[in-house]
Amino acid sequence: MKLASRLRKLHQWIFLAIGLQALLWVASGFYMVVVNLDFIHGDHLVRNLREPLPEFSRPLYPTAQLISRSDGVKSVKLKAIQGQPFYIMQNSQGEHLYDAFTGNKAPTIDAPRASQLARHFYAGEGMVTSTRLITENPPTEIPARILPVWRIDFDDRFGTSFYIDPDTGTLITRRHDYWRAFDFFWMLHIMDYDERADVTNPVLRLLILSSLVGVLSGAALLPYSFRLVRGKRARRGRVRRRAAA
Repeated sequence: MKLASRLRKLHQWIFLAIGLQALLWVASGFYMVVVNLDFIHGDHLVRNLREPLPEFSRPLYPTAQLISRSDGVKSVKLKAIQGQPFYIMQNSQGEHLYDAFTGNKAPTIDAPRASQLARHFYAGEGMVTSTRLITENPPTEIPARILPVWRIDFDDRFGTSFYIDPDTGTLITRRHDYWRAFDFFWMLHIMDYDERADVTNPVLRLLILSSLVGVLSGAALLPYSFRLVRGKRARRGRVRRRAAA
């Protein structure tokens, strides 16, 4: 019976912990299912991501000459930004912006230009409240690989933040409070409290192993449970017979 008592305690404590995590799974899963994913992505907050190319008033700078001036060129794209054509060239050092008419490298995006671009991409009615260049220790809502990056915050009801590439002026990503809540619930759901991306992390594996131990301990308790049931039935039968006598 000592073994049964120990198994019962082990079983109870394991499934108490699993039960708490199950509640978190239900709550986080409910949020992620109920809230529209396009809304979470912030599609309603963005415009002008794909501007049509304007009619050119003069010839564009030859891309062959642009490529010949740089080593390790991987791609060259023609893109319109606020009605002006630019080349975005990717090479071994990253992506860089060039004036499509002159072929000159565009200056690195500064704070006023970053704010201007953010307002150009922004589809809401809020005002810019802050603009800052993040070069290290990024917030958990963005990956470190996109640094350096401009963060522009708006005072709308969504708590919107835009992230602008200082080299190309591209809107890399956007975040808002509902996305941040989604990210928090996603962290709880997959139990990755660090990177929030690893669905096979050690904590989740430990929970799976604990669940297996809990199931096995429950299976081991079944014979004891059947004995207890038979014993209770036998005692009830004896009590009834005594009462009838």
